[in-house]
Amino acid sequence: MASPEPNARAAEPEDLAIRGDIETASMPELIRSLLTSNETGVLTIRNSEFTKSLYIQEGKIVYAASTDPDERLGENLLLRGKITARQYVDASKQIRPGRKLGAILVEMEALEPDELIPAVEQQVKDIVMELFQWTRGEYEFLIKHMDPANVLSLNMSTENLILEGIRRCQSWSRVFGGIVSLEAVPFPFEQSDAFYRLDLTDEEQEVLSYVNGRSSIEQICQMSYLTSFETCRILWALMLVGVVRRGAPGDVTAVTVDYRQREAQQDLEEIVEKFNQMFGRIYTFLRGRLGDDVDAFMDMTLEEVSRQYGTLFAGVDLKSYGRADFEQMLANVADLLPEKRKDLIVTGLNELVYVIQLAVRTRYGQQEEAVISGIIKDGFRKLAAR
Repeated sequence: MASPEPNARAAEPEDLAIRGDIETASMPELIRSLLTSNETGVLTIRNSEFTKSLYIQEGKIVYAASTDPDERLGENLLLRGKITARQYVDASKQIRPGRKLGAILVEMEALEPDELIPAVEQQVKDIVMELFQWTRGEYEFLIKHMDPANVLSLNMSTENLILEGIRRCQSWSRVFGGIVSLEAVPFPFEQSDAFYRLDLTDEEQEVLSYVNGRSSIEQICQMSYLTSFETCRILWALMLVGVVRRGAPGDVTAVTVDYRQREAQQDLEEIVEKFNQMFGRIYTFLRGRLGDDVDAFMDMTLEEVSRQYGTLFAGVDLKSYGRADFEQMLANVADLLPEKRKDLIVTGLNELVYVIQLAVRTRYGQQEEAVISGIIKDGFRKLAAR
C-alpha cells in the first residue's frame, strides 16, 4: 500500500482550502477543531525550515509526512536502534519509485513484517509531537476525499496524540490561552466510547475527579497535589479531548439543571452539534484571516441575531472555536414545551448562519464569502443526512 508524499498537491477548483497562521491558532486546538468537525483532508503546516503534512480521515490522523530529513522512517528506525547503520545505507540505495524503504527493510529481513506498521506509527507520532511545539508558521487544510487505497491508514487515537502533545508543553502562556480564565468553571461531559479509549495518567484521572461543575479552575488548583501549572495543563488537555467543557463564571446553576435533562434532548443536541461543526469550520477559516479579531466579528454577528432571539442567546458566545453552548441555550428556553424549544433553537441557529454569511460578504468581499458559502453548503448537507 502506497504512502502519500510529504507535500500535498495544489488545491483543485472543487476543493475547499482553509488557511491561517499558527501564531493565532495553536496546533493542539487546530487539530481538535478538525477532529470535532469530523473532517477529511490534508493539513499542511510550514515554517521557515520544514513542511509537515497530516492526513486526516473523518477527524482521525491516519498518516503524517515531513520534509525534515531527521523525521524520515529510516532515520527514525536508526535513532531507535531498530536497524543498523549498514542496513540503513544498503536499503536507501534500493529506493526507487514504487519501492518504499519500509518494504525494502522487510525484504532484507532487517525488520519483521509485523514491525513495519508500529514503526510507521511511531514515526507519525514523533512528527505530530514535534509539530505541537511549533508556535510560528502557516497552515492550510485542504478538505478533500482521499482514496483509502493510496493512504497508509494507521489506527491511532487522535485524542491520545493531543494528550501526549500537551503533556510536553512547558509554556504557561499557551496553557493559559487554553483555559482562558482561572475563574472559569469546568464541567464534565457525559462519558462516551471515546472517553474509554483515552490513556489518562493517574494525575489526569485525579484532576478530572475534581471537575464537578461547581469548582472553578483556581479552586481545582488548590485541591490538586500537583503544581498549578500542571493542573491547568491537564485541564486544558481534558478540554481539548472533549472530556471537560469550559464554563463561565456564574453559569453553574443553569447548566447543572440542564445537564440533568441531557438524555431527553439527544436529538436536539445532535442537531446543534452539526451546527457547531459548521461554526467551528467558519471560525477556523476566519481566524486564519482575522487573527484575534475573529472573536469580535463573531460577537458582532451574535449580537445582531440576539436582537430577534435575545433570550435564546443570553449568556452564549462563539469564542470557543465558534461553538454555541447547547446547554446554555437549552436553559434559556427551559420554560417552553420540548417541540417549541427545538423550533426556536434551530430557527435561531439558521438565522445566525445567514447573518455570518452576510457579514463576511459585506465586510470582506465575495472571495471570502465563497469559502464560507462552501462550508455552509457542506454543513447543511450533513444536517440533512443525519
